[in-house]
Amino acid sequence: MIIEHYLTTPCTKGQRLYRSCAFCVIFGLLITGAWCNEELGHPALLFGASFERPPVLRFLPGSRKTILFPAYVNGSGDCTPVGSQGIPNPRSWDAFLKESGERTSLLLATIDPKLVSDQRGVIQMALIVSDNPMTASCILAPGFLQRFSAIFGPELLIVIPAKNRIYVFPKLANRMTMMTDTIRDDYKISPMPVSTEVFELTRRGLKTVGTLEASDE
Repeated sequence: MIIEHYLTTPCTKGQRLYRSCAFCVIFGLLITGAWCNEELGHPALLFGASFERPPVLRFLPGSRKTILFPAYVNGSGDCTPVGSQGIPNPRSWDAFLKESGERTSLLLATIDPKLVSDQRGVIQMALIVSDNPMTASCILAPGFLQRFSAIFGPELLIVIPAKNRIYVFPKLANRMTMMTDTIRDDYKISPMPVSTEVFELTRRGLKTVGTLEASDE
């Protein structure tokens, strides 16, 4: 699974890991509570902006602005990051991942992306938007690459300006530059910002390949 790859791969230079020496342990979960808590909500692995600084997090490979962190999300979309005071129990972590992954896959199945075509009818971009802060996490679901590879080919470029908004482009012959200002604006005005970094998604996994901010290059 793509999720498990990024949560267990050792940190490389330039990546930061908080309050643990092994990422599969830092998500010490509160095993005294049920996974679906009426007050806190259900388990979720969320994308976020580095300035959020949740108690436990990991930067994506090659990223300086985009993090992945465990949280609970309730029915209103409120997010509560998982604290670092829990017990590092592998079984609890597996259960957290399983439930989060199932919910993400279900969300992906219900999302209807907007496909944008050029004058010749060739699809140039897909825009995925919903009210759910787990929307961006859909790119970690195994079905995401399969679904959009059928449209854009086996290599995708993705920008996640907000937790609830994803831009998907083909890697080759794309028109991402034409959408740069729009994506930047989405990031700036969103109450759930992530970043303007560009990611490549292939069968080999997800990695950072650039940014839409000239000052970050």
